Amino acid sequence: MKLIHTADWHLGKTLHKLSLEDFQASFLDHLFELTRAEQPDAILLAGDVYDRAIPPTTSIHLLEDTLQRLTELTRVVVIPGNHDSAPRLGFGSKLFTERLRIVSETTAVGKPVVIASGDEVVNVYPVPYLEPDIARITLADEVDDEGVLTSLARSHQAVMEAALRRIDADLAVREGAGIAMIHAFIAGSATSDSERDISVGGSQSINPSVFQALGAETRASRGLSYVAAGHLHRPQQFETGGPIVRYSGSPLPFSFSEASDKKSTTIVNIEGTRVELEQVPVPQPYSLHQVRGTIEQLTSDVPEWATTGFAHVEVTDLTRPEHLHERIKAHYPNALLIRHTPPASKIEAVTPSVEKKSPEELSLEFFELALGRGVDAREAEIIEQAWATVLQEAK
Repeated sequence: MKLIHTADWHLGKTLHKLSLEDFQASFLDHLFELTRAEQPDAILLAGDVYDRAIPPTTSIHLLEDTLQRLTELTRVVVIPGNHDSAPRLGFGSKLFTERLRIVSETTAVGKPVVIASGDEVVNVYPVPYLEPDIARITLADEVDDEGVLTSLARSHQAVMEAALRRIDADLAVREGAGIAMIHAFIAGSATSDSERDISVGGSQSINPSVFQALGAETRASRGLSYVAAGHLHRPQQFETGGPIVRYSGSPLPFSFSEASDKKSTTIVNIEGTRVELEQVPVPQPYSLHQVRGTIEQLTSDVPEWATTGFAHVEVTDLTRPEHLHERIKAHYPNALLIRHTPPASKIEAVTPSVEKKSPEELSLEFFELALGRGVDAREAEIIEQAWATVLQEAK
């Protein structure tokens, strides 16, 4: 049995106002070719299909075209992430064929998509992103003395445990391997700047050990073989003592903090309960770079990638250089972010205690900091006259 695990496409995403749509279309072409070459039994798309709840129409058309192409080759199973609107992503899902399953309702948790290939059977359990305020009610599984359902604790840990208990109960009466699809933040994960915080009162994380116990004191089933995770954009995985829990990561970098990440798609090979993973690099249609230095350093020692790569440029001169943006753009035409960030230690060294200083004294210190020199006599006279006028008009 062979599966392709992908996540976090974020269709409609922009990077500092730069549209990524053409680059995302390039990745989807790559995924189609990979699917045609590998001939997997299914593709698992673990959430954040779109970048926002109401995506651009061009992104909707791009997804529609992609799913049509992929389902001609294999089955596709999709869950919404925290960026998606679950009802919108799942609209019409009851009309879809078995080739496309979009599971967007928490009431469906514990009902597997069964995939068979020869003698192999895999039970894929889609778990859409669980918003604790909603899922703590819809996944409640305990009753009080009067037989009334008791809401779960308001945490991602509690609702994920409840979802896994449902999976455990179903898997216990089925043959074949068990795989869960989730969209969540697992404690100890490496994050990047492009993920949206999903914390609820500081309780956003899920302990990785929960996937071994499946949310129960005594597990009823043989346990999961693999957890296909979405939400975090850096590829990474956990060895839990039970199933392998892996984030496939986003196919493209969506922040400068991901500049050095190795983006890939995960191929999951399953034989019985044994799982082997292969990482297929995603061709990157653009590159991100961060560079820092004085204006002289940045414009005299220009790297080779400067004319093509997207850059975050930090200029560290103590005072802001004249025509800063124009000078940087002349050497880094694709700079998306240009910031003047003088050394903090030098700024702190000249930061005065302002409580007991006159407006004239504060003005002189401001201009000294801004100009990188002391003001001359004529400039000091202008400052003094300006303050005298202000104080006179304030009376």
